[in-house]
Amino acid sequence: MRNLKKLAAVGLTAAMTMAMTVASFGADVTIHFKNAANWDTVGAWIYQGFDWGENVTPQAKCAAYNTEKSRPIWPGAKMDPEPDYNGWYTVTATFNDTSNGAIMIFNNYVADTTADTSSGGDETDNQYLQSSGLVMDSSKKQQTPNQIIKKTDFSATEYWCDFDGNVASSTAGLLSSTAPASYVKTATETATTAAAAGASTTATTASTTAAPKTGDTGAYALAFTGLAAAAVVVASKKRVHE
Repeated sequence: MRNLKKLAAVGLTAAMTMAMTVASFGADVTIHFKNAANWDTVGAWIYQGFDWGENVTPQAKCAAYNTEKSRPIWPGAKMDPEPDYNGWYTVTATFNDTSNGAIMIFNNYVADTTADTSSGGDETDNQYLQSSGLVMDSSKKQQTPNQIIKKTDFSATEYWCDFDGNVASSTAGLLSSTAPASYVKTATETATTAAAAGASTTATTASTTAAPKTGDTGAYALAFTGLAAAAVVVASKKRVHE
């Protein structure tokens, strides 16, 4: 009995450590952005940590990327519209350390007229900008204030930026790991689904919609491992009584 209890404790500790490690180090994070400024194209410029030290904007989504320096070039990643959520755009970035939060800027996907060396750009960026097909006009650039994921809240795999469209504001915003009230499926999409699938599907959809959509998979992982460990302890006690 004593050995079984020790085994259960060791298993629980290992499972919790693994879950915490996954939550803190190495995660693909999906970011949703509300395009309240009605930009034709939406870009995302994403950094790991608050010190602007490591740019994690995904290369595959960048129209301009400096392969010589292995760095993205402003305006960063082109975000994809979410077809079922009118006005919302999304992109996924990979973070290898979430312990210091994240900071990002969303923009109208217009490049600088020339490489912005004063803000960390490189002269070699110009050749990549010229061949990118991007509009290059610093006077037409628009962007959000800095948007932040707090380091004390960076444990989810999905975040939402419910931007109000005010590009003149200088006040930083906070991303939330819970979908805001404005993140709802379009009426047309909902009606089409109901008509095609019938009342039973509508009921199922309503049940799914009622549940809050979050990216906090770490909490579910910890809860599951806790239940699994509890089952091991119960099994060990049953063995003794038998």
